[in-house]
Amino acid sequence: MKAMDLVKEYLAEQGFRYEIDGDGDLHFRAEGVNLYCTDSGKDQQYFRIIMPNIYKIENNRMKVLETVNRLSREYKVLKAFVTESDNLWLSIEMFLDSTPEVGEFMERCIDILLSARKDAAKYILE
Repeated sequence: MKAMDLVKEYLAEQGFRYEIDGDGDLHFRAEGVNLYCTDSGKDQQYFRIIMPNIYKIENNRMKVLETVNRLSREYKVLKAFVTESDNLWLSIEMFLDSTPEVGEFMERCIDILLSARKDAAKYILE
């Protein structure tokens, strides 16, 4: 079964409402924050969950880049990056085995993203 199908099943079981956008990405909210699981096309075992647009860079680009480095060092599996439109995004990306138990990692992924978001705000304001 595709990773995206497993995520849909998990979200439904946990009571999350989700939508599929025009790109085929799955959108849901956790603790008031927008999250997306992206459809990886042919790579059915690739899993990616994104927290987009957590911060807009203005006159503090260097501070945000330092924060990106710090978050990437401190959090397992987290990828922090700046988009071309100068927004800070967070993601978790991994490969799943052929019979993954989404419930074993999905909650932890969401917790990592929410925690990293809080730390990003703290680090940028330091």
